[in-house]
Amino acid sequence: MKWASRILQGLLVLDFLFAGATKIFSSTDQIRELFTDKLGTPVALIYTVGVFEALAALVLLAGYRSHKAAVASIAVMLVILIGATVTNLVAGLVGDAMVPFVILIFVAILMYLKRDSLKSFAGANSVSK
Repeated sequence: MKWASRILQGLLVLDFLFAGATKIFSSTDQIRELFTDKLGTPVALIYTVGVFEALAALVLLAGYRSHKAAVASIAVMLVILIGATVTNLVAGLVGDAMVPFVILIFVAILMYLKRDSLKSFAGANSVSK
């Protein structure tokens, strides 16, 4: 299970890093064509999501060494993916909603595989309060 978790974590790092970099380095016209025209989201929001995706990928990469980093990154990824899925569904783009939904499932699987880290992280926070 440990290796499955590490491989899935690495694949999610690559996916989020690529998705974030694509948004960050795209021109405004490309962002409008891909997102704004279809979803009605502002260009600045797409750039912001790209930054958060790239940061989540880097923090998940640090998650190989730090359980807290992995937990924080998984939380950010869940928010981004739920937002992407819901936004596409509200826009009536069911086919486009499938990609973030499938990745959401993979993040949920990673969360399940790292459940011991999540429990210890939650336990440490409740003790410190």
